[in-house]
Amino acid sequence: MVDKIKAIEIKNYIGKEFKTDWIQVTQEAIDRFADPTKDHQYIHVNPEMAKRSIYGETVAHGFYVLAMLGFFTLQDGEKEAMQFYVTDAKAIINYGFDKIRFISAVPVGAFIRDVTYISKVELVKRGLKFISHHTIEIKGQDKPALVADWINLLIL
Repeated sequence: MVDKIKAIEIKNYIGKEFKTDWIQVTQEAIDRFADPTKDHQYIHVNPEMAKRSIYGETVAHGFYVLAMLGFFTLQDGEKEAMQFYVTDAKAIINYGFDKIRFISAVPVGAFIRDVTYISKVELVKRGLKFISHHTIEIKGQDKPALVADWINLLIL
């Protein structure tokens, strides 16, 4: 049976907001992301052509911004929340997403960060399933880059 104490501990974090540090999205990072994904669309990798696009410059791939959630989750902002359950976990498994919305393009050179909170926790056969709500903010902009509800399984 799953450790109910761990379930109670993680439930204490429901709604508690964590913010990561800002990181800059560089053209080099965008270009590197384009290679394994084979997405070399000019709005991402060709600054000259992108000047004529609706963005006026290159922008990060939406999936690049989404993929940054893995990096942001390990940032100092969430270590407090991560620490109490990672110690005893056999695995943390990406189970998927309930919702992903790409709201605003992220221009090259912009700074982004993750603002997140755990929204739901439930006991499952081998551990806990929890949903964390993420908002990737763009420094200096009112609208976020994306919002997502990420589901993870914590195997105990």
